Amino acid sequence: MTEIGLIGAYIRGTYTGTPTRVAKLLKKQKGICPQCKQHFTPEDLIEVDHIIPKSKGGKDTYNNLQALHRHCHDVKSKNDYLYDWHL
Repeated sequence: MTEIGLIGAYIRGTYTGTPTRVAKLLKKQKGICPQCKQHFTPEDLIEVDHIIPKSKGGKDTYNNLQALHRHCHDVKSKNDYLYDWHL
């Protein structure tokens, strides 16, 4: 597979090395991180994030999950924590 084909397969969630849950989320999100609006690349580290954190009653369902770049997930998690801390 060419590099272009590999990137396309990864973004579509059809690359065989992508875990199933991540692949489904990548396909649903059209290969875009909802936090920074940038496309994922095969080199990116991806985190599965709960849109509504489980600590706030969020469910572990696909409707409440999103794939984020690791650095985007770190920022979101930090902001979620700071929001909780100020309440």
